[in-house]
This record gives sequence, structure tokens and C-alpha cells, in this order.
Amino acid sequence: MSDHFAEFELALAREGKSPQTISSYLNDLKHFAAWFAQSNGEAFAPIGITLLDLRSYKSYLMTVRQFKPATVNRRLAALSKYCRWAKATGLLKEDPTAEVKGVSQVKAAPKALTPLELRRLLREVHKGGKARDIAIVETLANTGLRVGELAKLTLADVELSERKGMVTVRMGKGAKYRQMPLNADARRAIGNYLQVRPQSAQTHLFLGQRDEALTPSAIWRVVKKYGRQAGVELSPHTLRHTFGTRLVREKKVDLVTVAAMMGHESLDTTAIYTRPSEEDMAEAAEKLEAT
Repeated sequence: MSDHFAEFELALAREGKSPQTISSYLNDLKHFAAWFAQSNGEAFAPIGITLLDLRSYKSYLMTVRQFKPATVNRRLAALSKYCRWAKATGLLKEDPTAEVKGVSQVKAAPKALTPLELRRLLREVHKGGKARDIAIVETLANTGLRVGELAKLTLADVELSERKGMVTVRMGKGAKYRQMPLNADARRAIGNYLQVRPQSAQTHLFLGQRDEALTPSAIWRVVKKYGRQAGVELSPHTLRHTFGTRLVREKKVDLVTVAAMMGHESLDTTAIYTRPSEEDMAEAAEKLEAT
């Protein structure tokens, strides 16, 4: 099993999948392998996966573990990716996941900060954060960059002037290149940070205490810290969703423009920001209250 997973990991890396995506696939596969061994009384191997196993596993996730549809579908998607790879490499004759569908659901908009929550967060960062942390949060909130994209930025990727600015994402998701304009808040925050950034042979924009480039996980911890202080549930991806939501729902920017800014390949991906949020639906339900 470990050899197969290691080979699958290498295949994902060759496809250009991010470390976070690869880790997610492997974690989901390890959960399935553990369930498989416990349920069937035999060690997991690709050749042993049957359609019955997959249907039973899907039922287990939904009824025993009571996972939400998004989690069930993610785990099934990881298995599908693995089985397609196993078939292509000759470990499987047929792909048993081809006949297993995900869980249908009425999808709400992704979790984003409300205007009040965003203001609280930014206030906490500016009140007690150092210039680097302010630049990290302001850049994420005003560009929608993925955390991995932010971590890879170098000094050469940032262009700043008094009236305009730009960051260049050279290897975004799917190895896509794009340029993202910086608004005044992001320009100011990055400019202030550059004035105090330590002199270093390291070319990455954001540095840690030991003169090393900040990793995505280190950036995640920075963002999480200020989220706790502001009393909001937060991750870098929440800021990405907040950026998309503000553009589409608050500022009424067209989907084509937002898709280009966020590096989306399909407008269907960008269209998630047009969906009602859980708060929107709750507010609509409250309107039916008897008077």
C-alpha cells in the first residue's frame, strides 16, 4: 500500500498539484484504506476495491460519520482520482468509482467574512500587528491570492508606485500565470513592509524570523492568529472567498473580470459567489415569521 501511495504522490506532483492538494488526496486515501482493512479484514490493495466497497464506504461516511456532502464528495473524488491513476498504471483493470456518484446538495455561497467581521479583523491586525503581518492580511483580503501563491511571491513579482501596483503570480493553480492589480490598501501595506523588511539574500517577499521564506503553513498561522483575536473563524482561503464575494455581491463586478482576477479557469467556479449565503437564507426565512 505504501509503495502505491508513494507512486501516486509522485504522479500528482508531476501533474503540478500543490502540496496542499496532494496532502489532501493522501489523507483521504489513508482514511479509506483504514476503513477498508477494518471492514473487510484484509489489507488494502487497489486490486481489491469493488463497487460494493465504494457504496458501503459512501453510506458509512453519510450515516455513521454523518459528514456533510462536501466532505463525502471530496473523499469520493480522491478515490476516483486514485482509481483512474491505478487503472492507467495497470494496477486496476476497471475503475470501480465510475459508477459511484457524489452526494447532491443545494449549495450555498462559500464561507466569507461579513463587512463587520472583515473590519474587525483588519482593525486587530493594524492595531497590534507588525508590518509584515499587516501586508500579508491586506494582500490576501484585497487580491484573493491563494496562500501558496502568496508564499511564492518574490521581490521581483511586486511592482509599486504611488498610484498603482501589481503582483505577478508566475505559478498559480494549474501552473497558470496571471497579474493582479493592487489597490491602495494593499499597496500601502506592502510598501510599509518593504521599508522594514530585513536585508537578505533571500528573494521571497515574505520572510520569517530566521531569514527564510514563509511557508504556506506559516502564513496560515499568521492569519489564524488575528482571526482568533478578532473573534472570527478564519483561514487564508476564507479571505480569498471574502475577496470574491465582495467583488461579485457588493461591488457588482462582472464574473468574467472576477474570474480573471482570481485565476479561475471556468466561470462556473466564479459563479459560486452569486449563490445565497446561509445568512441570506436565514434572513429570508425570518421574513415569514408571523406578526
